[in-house]
Amino acid sequence: MSENEVILNVDRLTKEFEKQGETLCALDEVSFDLKKGEVLGVIGRNGSGKSTLLKVLSQITSPTSGEVSYDGQLTSIIDIGTGFHADLSGEENIYLSALLLGYSKKEIKSLYTEIVDFAGLEDFMQMPVKHYSSGMYLRLAFSIAFHSRISILLLDEVIAVGDTDFKRKCYAKIKELKTRGVAIVLVSHHLEVVVEKCDRCILLDDGKVLVEGEPMSVVNQYYELIENNEGAKVRSILAPHTSDDEFTVLAKMPIKVDHFQVDNIAMTSQIDDVPNTVSSELSFQFMCSKVLDEGSFEIGIYLVNMNGIRVLIDSYGFRKEYAVEQLPQGKYNVNVIIPPDLLNPGIYRIGMLMCKDRELIKEVESVAKFRISSENDTVLARGMGSVIRPKLNWEVKSVIGD
Repeated sequence: MSENEVILNVDRLTKEFEKQGETLCALDEVSFDLKKGEVLGVIGRNGSGKSTLLKVLSQITSPTSGEVSYDGQLTSIIDIGTGFHADLSGEENIYLSALLLGYSKKEIKSLYTEIVDFAGLEDFMQMPVKHYSSGMYLRLAFSIAFHSRISILLLDEVIAVGDTDFKRKCYAKIKELKTRGVAIVLVSHHLEVVVEKCDRCILLDDGKVLVEGEPMSVVNQYYELIENNEGAKVRSILAPHTSDDEFTVLAKMPIKVDHFQVDNIAMTSQIDDVPNTVSSELSFQFMCSKVLDEGSFEIGIYLVNMNGIRVLIDSYGFRKEYAVEQLPQGKYNVNVIIPPDLLNPGIYRIGMLMCKDRELIKEVESVAKFRISSENDTVLARGMGSVIRPKLNWEVKSVIGD
């Protein structure tokens, strides 16, 4: 099978349910292809049809219409413990699962130790799995799937249950499977993982594929969907529509407090080669108006990444050497520069702090958003994952003797 050969084809897949006499459409003519060695991310709001899609692909439930065709062995981990017999031990479930996957007892014996070592459950293999925690279920399920002869692997949000060390092992194994040509469908709300691990992404909403394409662009449009949803909690401070630009102001301007206001915010990206990449120096300008003579004013910012993690926070007002002094009425520009080689590729939101005499007066969670693109020197780091990616100072010295 060639690297670009389609291994899974989903054609106009529809799934309807009857609820209290009403027909609900969980999937509405969903179509996509998956190639050998490709990782496809599936994102969307709760109730968008993600889990239903995986259940239909796994043949747990049948579609109302449409077709699914694939080559090779398809394995799914979409519910913790799916396929395990609760009264059997971990060891017995390994043998049972492997036999169902077509392995002989001799082949299972040769894989058994490897499966147990990966799961890290050496002391629990004789225990009935009904006594396992959700994390233990997950470890065993992933280990069996990862050591099977699979062509296609379907993964739901269950990977979020594992501890940090096991997640790292799982993602390393996913990378290995991809190298071996296994095609993977990954459903996740963990958007950093989607951008880092997936080659392509689809956005589902109300059972339909809204958009398909490069992961970061699709994630950006997912944000658009949330921001412009009538029920969104942050909608009251957002402009009616935002765009897929590199930088977008989200909050309605001006943003006022008693003695000053922020009239606008802008961003410039400076680099010799390509702007808005990880090596860009990012400059943010806050255009402010001081409306009263008394007191000072301070602006602070914080950045939030795609998973809602606050990456950094800073203000000139935080400095020990900063002296509070009275500023007259007038127009002011407050500039802040984020140095190059600090942020990972991704979409970031800017939160703003508005202070008077170093006292916080107002905090705005989503003033603007911007995106940072990848570049050649980040290829080796792709998939390793980190909150920031500064270029540290390294030194390698040859040591002769003691």
